[in-house]
Amino acid sequence: MSGYSVYRLEQRSPVLVGTLGELGDAFSYDSGYLARADARPLSLSLPLGEGKFGLVEIRPYFEGLLAEGQTRVALAAQLGLAEEDWLGLLVACGRECIGDVLICDSACLPGESGDGYVPLDAGELREMFLSDAETARENVTTRLSLAGTQSKTALAHMPGSPIGTGWLRPIGLSASTHILKTSHLRDLPEVEYLCMSAAAFCGMTVSQTALLDVGNPVLAIERFDRRALVVEGGLVVDRLHQEDMAQAVGVTGGSKYAELEGGSVHAMADLLRMRSVRPARDVASLAQMICLTFLVGNCDAHLKNYSITHDGPARDGGAIVSLAPAYDVVSTTFFPHHPRRLAMRIGDARTVDEVTADSFRVLAADLGIRDSALRRLASPLVEGLVEGVRRAGEGEFGDVLESTPYVADDLIENMMPRVGVLSEYCSGRRA
Repeated sequence: MSGYSVYRLEQRSPVLVGTLGELGDAFSYDSGYLARADARPLSLSLPLGEGKFGLVEIRPYFEGLLAEGQTRVALAAQLGLAEEDWLGLLVACGRECIGDVLICDSACLPGESGDGYVPLDAGELREMFLSDAETARENVTTRLSLAGTQSKTALAHMPGSPIGTGWLRPIGLSASTHILKTSHLRDLPEVEYLCMSAAAFCGMTVSQTALLDVGNPVLAIERFDRRALVVEGGLVVDRLHQEDMAQAVGVTGGSKYAELEGGSVHAMADLLRMRSVRPARDVASLAQMICLTFLVGNCDAHLKNYSITHDGPARDGGAIVSLAPAYDVVSTTFFPHHPRRLAMRIGDARTVDEVTADSFRVLAADLGIRDSALRRLASPLVEGLVEGVRRAGEGEFGDVLESTPYVADDLIENMMPRVGVLSEYCSGRRA
């Protein structure tokens, strides 16, 4: 089948996985790859096998590697492509995707250009975030494809350097270590930083974040699908395979808000029970993520905001996985005009304002855990999240902006009614 080559980068060496049809209408695994003892699928929705997958089957995974919304529009404009041309966008920017996947024209051998990193000074970093167009131009330069709707790019950071310096642009097949994003919404980078830092303060496993002031506030997030090492004074970055829950269950980005059959929470918990290397731990982490989503008021926590990392092959052609750290945790209720409908229901509640203590009793059943277990998992968040936001705003966990303490105060005020609801549930009281 002629078309585009799909590789995985194992210890920075490209391994051919399969071929994507030139019209984007089919994908098949390479026979040599299937013969490997360590072969694992690109996605749980694309299990290993000798057959050919059609458009409906492949689009959730491959298009799911791309940005969405205005970010995709800006990227398409830079490339002179239609925003609907997901295959063209992916081939143009498929050298630095989530996970360890590389997509390129079959005629272009990976690694032809030199690899490495180019240091960036403060002026160059500032210029990247002047506008969506500038950020998109940087992504075209590095052939970067990142899912999501916010304006973002990816760079490498030298371990041990202060977060405000030591930034590097990846060249060739060299990988980034951090995602950097900004927003047209005032305070959004600070709000996300506060939410993520407070979750870490409560003991949750989250992506590490830092605030940068490069003219515009920028949030730097350490990638959990990368492992950075310094070897003989140089940066070496390995890629780890991951996918989001929408890709794993075969749902396109356009349907990421649709409830899965039986409920999205129930479906994710079932997937972890069947596939996780440590199912009890991962279901417990998922439970905490959903409680965190409610407390901060994140109504946009859809299927693409939960991810899994692939740990190894499974006998049925699938993979053994782990739930990835929490990421993209931001209070949308902080912004008055954002819709208050939940991206996935909590118990029987469809909007954040409908959630009651009884909703969490239903949630426990959806997760397949005991009511007492969910109360135990939620209690550290009820007891510590407000204090974590306050400490993060005061700069206890990293440098903050002059405005961040005031943003923290407003965020705490916004959270308090929901803290009361979850506190009632954790106490075991019934209305």
